[in-house]
Amino acid sequence: MRTTLTLACAAALAVTTSAQRAVPSHQTGGPAEVVRVNGVPLMRDRLDAAVGALLPQQSFHRNVSASRMTELRTQALDTLVNEELQYQAGVRLGIRPTAAEIDAAVSTLRKSFPSAQGFEAALRKAGATMAGARRELARSLTIEKTVARQITAHCSVTAVDARRYFDQNHDRFVVPEQLHVYAITIGVDPSASSKEWADAKTKAQDVLTQLRAGAAFDETARKYSTDASRAKGGDMGFVHRGSLSDQFEAATKNLPVGQVSDVVQTIYGFHIVRVGEIRPPHAKTFADVEPTLAADLTTTRCAEMKAAWIAELRRAARIVVVQSQ
Repeated sequence: MRTTLTLACAAALAVTTSAQRAVPSHQTGGPAEVVRVNGVPLMRDRLDAAVGALLPQQSFHRNVSASRMTELRTQALDTLVNEELQYQAGVRLGIRPTAAEIDAAVSTLRKSFPSAQGFEAALRKAGATMAGARRELARSLTIEKTVARQITAHCSVTAVDARRYFDQNHDRFVVPEQLHVYAITIGVDPSASSKEWADAKTKAQDVLTQLRAGAAFDETARKYSTDASRAKGGDMGFVHRGSLSDQFEAATKNLPVGQVSDVVQTIYGFHIVRVGEIRPPHAKTFADVEPTLAADLTTTRCAEMKAAWIAELRRAARIVVVQSQ
């Protein structure tokens, strides 16, 4: 809902696009200008909407520090400039969406509301009009189609490419050693008193004594552990060597399978660790990675190509930031 309302607010301020030239994203004489991109002004209200889209759904401006808000506005301004440059590139290429494509986008937007009446009410509340929404959607579709022509059409990785990449990068497809880790946690709030920490350590030492006397690890975990894994007898599943906290890595480094560690202290409390199984590192086969490798490489290549394209657009552009943004 928040994203849709943000779009609706921005839509109300958009002006009609032109196939011949880039035009301001907002009417002049309205809100203050924040940046000019190749002579095209982008206004403060569009920046405010972009900042709002970056904030968590349940967040409010009053809950965001001044320094964080400055970071968000800088990030949002970069996004606005990049979008404007992509839009202008599309205009130069003569790219424009069809009426049917805009109709489809409007239909998708409407479906994000529980009813047509809810959609119309949201537009009215935002001070938006359907004509303005269509213009904003047309602008977004122009950007989308431009990216598709300039980037997406050229960045796909074929199955042959994926196989070649796999053959040249075997070291990237090695699964590291895996440990089946079990743990009992006696949790302590980081802000707890020294006595609470001492009491928790004593309790953890007592639990360790019971384990070394023969108590079953899973039953003991269900009885004493404060971690969610207690429901599974302390089972944390398989984890890659090197992915654990420093304290857990040290505790499991030379721990024989089936034995329990000494009490381990972290910022979350005290822990007792047991390794149930160790799987040695092994190389994946091409069959293991084939279903997703081409798609993953395509995603990476497309992102790199798009970043390079936008960087080139920015190098060739005249971008003037208004300091009073």
